[in-house]
Amino acid sequence: MSPRVYDGPVTAPVTQEPTQVPSSGDSAAAPRGRSTAIGAGAFLLLAAPFVVFSLMMLNLKARTELRCDPGGPCTLLQFSWLGRELVGNFKLEELQGAAIERNRSSKKDAAPLYKPVLETTRGSFPLSSRWLEDEAQARNTVKVVNFFRANPLASRKGFILFHDHRRGPLIVGSSFGAVGGVLLGLSLWLAFKARRHLRAEQAARASSAPTP
Repeated sequence: MSPRVYDGPVTAPVTQEPTQVPSSGDSAAAPRGRSTAIGAGAFLLLAAPFVVFSLMMLNLKARTELRCDPGGPCTLLQFSWLGRELVGNFKLEELQGAAIERNRSSKKDAAPLYKPVLETTRGSFPLSSRWLEDEAQARNTVKVVNFFRANPLASRKGFILFHDHRRGPLIVGSSFGAVGGVLLGLSLWLAFKARRHLRAEQAARASSAPTP
């Protein structure tokens, strides 16, 4: 009796199941959302110093104002574009007059600078936030203050004198503020886009999750 030989296939043919390739939109949703959020944070960090410096410039007390009523008292104020500050109230007896301080630049042949100063029993207070190039302007300020001290009742309405140098801080502060505003706008726009991408990512994950 001859032995039986099995000449059939050893293993059954393997059927390959089709693999599901994720769409490019689903695979790019997550990194796109994260990268957009990072970009929004970067623009926010870039905008912060511009906004802070703009507020600092606009808050510079570059206007000095002296208000005197007939017979006193006198009020010394400093103004910025964002507010004002009271330097002090001075009675007529506290006023000792006004004088001019001179400051010569270290550069050769540079013109001297002048600053009117209010002299009081409490110390000296500048009547201008910066040095003046025009001596006549400083002398006129000193002349008005000294005339009031010698004749406090000469005017029925008193007087107000000021030196306003807020134009420079306004230009610089507005320029930096405009740049900071643009950067903030870009940051908000990117944050809105990041929110949309992250929501799309969550929706894609929920739809691809296997159902029990």
